[in-house]
Amino acid sequence: MNINGRNKKMTNIKKIKLYTILFHSFIIIGAGHGIGVMLFFDYLSIPMLFKNGIEYNLNAEYQDRLMFVGLISIIGKITLILSIFINLNNIKNVTTLIGIILLWISVYFLTSGNWFYDWLYGFTFLTSIPFLIYSIKLTKLIFKNKRE
Repeated sequence: MNINGRNKKMTNIKKIKLYTILFHSFIIIGAGHGIGVMLFFDYLSIPMLFKNGIEYNLNAEYQDRLMFVGLISIIGKITLILSIFINLNNIKNVTTLIGIILLWISVYFLTSGNWFYDWLYGFTFLTSIPFLIYSIKLTKLIFKNKRE
């Protein structure tokens, strides 16, 4: 593969990483009597970590999971952003996959629950579909590059 083709592919991967982060940041979350976006909970999770520590209960209600999910989310996004600046391909690929997995885990924690009891689980899942599509695209590209 020539240098121009490789640079174009790398630019494409960077673009998809950024779209993945962007779409994850704008997953809509119901909180209290309103709604917010994931980016807001990413921002709030850091001060809450220092104030309350890490608390998570798998059986907790939707709203009680938000700060923990925000923490996982921001770690995943930072990992993906770092992967853009890493030059070694193997480390770049592993870092990207770790970031994607953390973001998938955050979506799982937000959408795992009784969808018939609380509509917020399904609503959050619907708004996470663009993120899921781009994260799957990114994962496919990473594995395709690994084979080449």
